[in-house]
Amino acid sequence: MKQHILLNKETYKKLFYFTALAVFILAVIPNDHMSWKFDYADKVKHFTAFFILSFLLNRASSTMTHRLRNMVALLLFGIFIEIVQMYVIYRSSSIYDIYADIGGILLFQGLFSLYKFFNERDVKQENAS
Repeated sequence: MKQHILLNKETYKKLFYFTALAVFILAVIPNDHMSWKFDYADKVKHFTAFFILSFLLNRASSTMTHRLRNMVALLLFGIFIEIVQMYVIYRSSSIYDIYADIGGILLFQGLFSLYKFFNERDVKQENAS
């Protein structure tokens, strides 16, 4: 059977917490010096951050029950960031940021589900031969 885990779950968990903290800090500090110069750059940042967070959290705990819990937890984290940004003078909050968060989460989960489907199919075919 193929094994594709690069790191152990505990390491992924630590990477997730570090990344979540970094995302939160970047979400509340002034972003003038790190702004990308195109429309919807902020949405791309949200999408990318939550795609990566979803990957790390998924690798830290990978059962279907955990995947659903992780998706909800990440969504709540995104909502929390937007609430905090409402009270930070130099930041603004947007429902569209939450949509971008959801998009990053769902794209990762969809791609991971496809990967698992094809990987399990290949394993069944190998075992059948």
